[in-house]
Amino acid sequence: MWKNRVLYMIIVFAALISYIMADRKEPLIFLCVLIIIPFTMIIIQFCAMRSVSIKCEAKETCRMGSSIPVIFTLKKNNRIPLGIIYVSVVFENLMFVEKKIVELNLQPGEEKLMTFEYSLPADDCGALKISISNINYYDMLGLFKWKGTIMAEKEVRVYPPELHLNTELSRRPETKSFGELYDQYKKGQDVSEVADLRDYIDGDSMSAIHWKLSGKLDKMIVREFGSPSNYNTLLLYDMMKKSGDILISNSRNNGVLALTAALSYSMMEMGLEHNVGRIYMRELQTVPVNSFGTHEQMAENLLYTPILEEEDGSNSVFVFLRGNYRNEYTKIIYITPNYDEESLKQMASGADLMVIHVVEGRDLEYMDRNGYTIIPVNVDTYQNRIHNIVL
Repeated sequence: MWKNRVLYMIIVFAALISYIMADRKEPLIFLCVLIIIPFTMIIIQFCAMRSVSIKCEAKETCRMGSSIPVIFTLKKNNRIPLGIIYVSVVFENLMFVEKKIVELNLQPGEEKLMTFEYSLPADDCGALKISISNINYYDMLGLFKWKGTIMAEKEVRVYPPELHLNTELSRRPETKSFGELYDQYKKGQDVSEVADLRDYIDGDSMSAIHWKLSGKLDKMIVREFGSPSNYNTLLLYDMMKKSGDILISNSRNNGVLALTAALSYSMMEMGLEHNVGRIYMRELQTVPVNSFGTHEQMAENLLYTPILEEEDGSNSVFVFLRGNYRNEYTKIIYITPNYDEESLKQMASGADLMVIHVVEGRDLEYMDRNGYTIIPVNVDTYQNRIHNIVL
């Protein structure tokens, strides 16, 4: 803008010198026109800006590794010419707590409705918030600038790359037939908790009949029993930006999410109900997965929990052990980009432990420790090489 102003002033000064030296009306007319033009531009720009609206649109979901086309729609209510518009677009990953600001140049034409597209690579998983933080209007000569305000916001969920796993169990984890917590949306076989009553239909078990109530109502009433929701299998995943002095890359955390989602889906294909959890804010936060619908809810939940700067892998396991959570589960599958062996030994002392270690840049060997097993997975090759896993 300052360059344009300096250039314009040089032209005005040259016109003034030309008029003084020539003492003719043509240079005077040209000088007057140069003086009037900026004021005319201001009036035109104000009229044009009052009719402008900008929308930001993008698809709601995509997979990591693809591109996100972000469409900006500019609408004018009149055909008054408008100068260049510079828009600052903020792409904020809510999970990695990272921001990227892109300056876009929207140069509108005479049309009332125009679209501009920007393609953003989806390099990381997470909920991606797209918003316009700043908008600057310039007149057609670039002499003046006006700051505008606009409410344009969109959110895109970037899921991990699709990974199909064939999972086998070395032994099926123990499950509870009775429990203290019950799923109000799911019927089961736990006779200690009655979830509902209904009329008898052919094929119902005679042991489920409520004989006392049936006698009072003079019709057969059947009890529907509850289903415990405190499952015994935990899929524990860990995400971190550092572990001690070791910096953990986004790629390894992305790999943790991909393996967590894929493994949970594979376990549901086997009919194995489980919990998916993570230590966050020094507490174990879990989501029960007992159907493909709850798996979808869990996968979406993965994208919104941020990775805090102070999170450390060894601290997460320490919180898990101190909270005595291991006594609630008979099998723990721990997916992590880094681990501490002493902590794993303590975790394995009270449960059947399997560790999936996400590494980068090198291949490690499968390790069978005393009381637990470590399966290394390389983030550079796991999408093409990891198809079968034995837990």
